[in-house]
Amino acid sequence: MKVLFVYHNELEEGFMPASISSLGGITRDLNVESKLFDTSFWKDKDSNIPENDRQVRERTGEVKRVEGFDLERETIDIKERFYKTVEEYHPDLIAATSTSYEFDSLVDFILPAKTIFNIPLIIGGAHPTVAPERAINKEGVDMICRGEGEIAFSELLKRMEKGEDFYDIQNLWIKKDGRIIKNKIGNLIEMDNLPIPNWDLFDERHRMRPFEGELKNYGFFEISRGCPYSCSYCVNSKIHKIYKESEINSGVYRFHSPSEVIQRMKKFKEKYGFNHIQLVDENLTVMPLSNLESLAEMYIQEIGVGFFTMGRPETIVNHPKKAELLAKMGCRMFALGAESGSETLRKEILNRPMKNETLEEAAKILKENGILVSLYNIIGFPTETKSMIFDTIRLNRRIQPDRYSVRFLVPYPGTDIRSYCVDKGYLEENYENQRKMVSFLIEPILDLPSPPHPTKQELIEIKNNFGNYIHMSEEEFEKIRKY
Repeated sequence: MKVLFVYHNELEEGFMPASISSLGGITRDLNVESKLFDTSFWKDKDSNIPENDRQVRERTGEVKRVEGFDLERETIDIKERFYKTVEEYHPDLIAATSTSYEFDSLVDFILPAKTIFNIPLIIGGAHPTVAPERAINKEGVDMICRGEGEIAFSELLKRMEKGEDFYDIQNLWIKKDGRIIKNKIGNLIEMDNLPIPNWDLFDERHRMRPFEGELKNYGFFEISRGCPYSCSYCVNSKIHKIYKESEINSGVYRFHSPSEVIQRMKKFKEKYGFNHIQLVDENLTVMPLSNLESLAEMYIQEIGVGFFTMGRPETIVNHPKKAELLAKMGCRMFALGAESGSETLRKEILNRPMKNETLEEAAKILKENGILVSLYNIIGFPTETKSMIFDTIRLNRRIQPDRYSVRFLVPYPGTDIRSYCVDKGYLEENYENQRKMVSFLIEPILDLPSPPHPTKQELIEIKNNFGNYIHMSEEEFEKIRKY
């Protein structure tokens, strides 16, 4: 049996998603042949996206550029390249993961080949999980996986290889004889039972990434899963509801045992020689202090390379010792989510009630421990005035982060803020079908009335000058703010 994985990556370069790495570990362990069709280093001939994420952030000063490093994407016909790949490889199953942003373009280039060669297509990831009806009803999609995919995917491969019926596998929705079989969500997997990721699927260029002006050999690791929060703009809030319907608490924070984490890291360090790690966990510092202490002790002795991670400000302020432990482990940078500097907006629109003082205190604690601070910001929220955006900039000016990120709001399907924007007429329900390859990295996607909101052009100008606003003198800033 052969599986052709598909990673459709229009906006990033140099990143190995945990989902494909994990599912690739399953094919390896089951002795199922697999291959990855990866668009990360190509640009489709019909694409009008001028820059990828790194290029945008370098241009605006959000990240340090490495001189001489600028991976150029080869311009090709991705649909044609995929067709030739399928024709030569003859897979028995095409398996892809997708966000809402890339879902339609993903299926569009897969469709001709999978139709002509009659190969089943299964898609998992955020979009099929939070918008299953839209995903399964897309022409060419035979199956979707909702929620975590390891248990379901493993069972699917075993049954397909034996020629057995697979229509009752939990987490899967499957088309059969003109109807859709909708199986319920199954239990969450124990973290230490996850397969060891398969990095061999990926082009080695994914591991070469800039960090603070240096080119690093990256390792990507997932230590934990789960999020106890329900921010209105995040798909986790929808995922909590989906699992709750099956009486499963997906908000429970799950993590690998420290010994398992270190064992995996050691194995990969010996094989790939990474000198920097990105922990892809959304909120590492929710980890209980005792577990983090054990992890820190082993990490210092056995791994000893710098890393980047992220977490909620409250977890640092409530447990300052966690920052001390991270510093001893070699944490180079810690990202905090500010999103907005308006406490009212955060509470009423984002469902993220948090005081600015908490963010400022967390940043202070991290800096005192020698850890660089990156601050994540979003602009273009509904009800957000220009004055509120300057509250966000003012917060950044007080914190003075070492790095920052600013994005336009993208209301993903299934999120509360998506429903709010559609109800208000700020976004079409089928926006993803109509977007025509517009990149949210470059321009806002909401049609917000101005006033009270800033115009799209004003938002673009604010985003492009965000770094200048953070660092200019108080006198200059006040002139800009009042303009």
